[in-house]
Amino acid sequence: MSPISPPRRRFLRLLAWCSGWTLLPRLARPDDDRLRQSLEELTGGVEPAFHPGVGLRMPSRAVSRLAVPVRVNCRLRHVDMIALLVRDHPDPLAARFNLSPRTRPYIRTHLRILKDSEVIAVVRADGRYFRQSAKISVSEGCS
Repeated sequence: MSPISPPRRRFLRLLAWCSGWTLLPRLARPDDDRLRQSLEELTGGVEPAFHPGVGLRMPSRAVSRLAVPVRVNCRLRHVDMIALLVRDHPDPLAARFNLSPRTRPYIRTHLRILKDSEVIAVVRADGRYFRQSAKISVSEGCS
């Protein structure tokens, strides 16, 4: 049995939440700065626009954090780059694929995602950048 009983643990969590301790890590989110910097390096400072033609498919809850299946399928023409970024990672740029504009823009891969996060797919088509994102929850399996 743990030294702190479950009712006392719930009380301590409530006390921490009421006192604002849970807000402290969110005030200075270095992960957002790293993600923003990776996105700027990838796109040259251009903000990617949301486009329904970029399809990002992955499970909402992954069983293993070592190999989370991710698929990107685009209905855009002249796609020459697809990149996958993971928020809350030390290096947000998880994968980058340079394609020939004449190929079918379809990527199927596996990513290692350590904790609950958001995966962002960035696509360059005709020199413009588009994005799609999805959230994922990972279980506490092997790391």
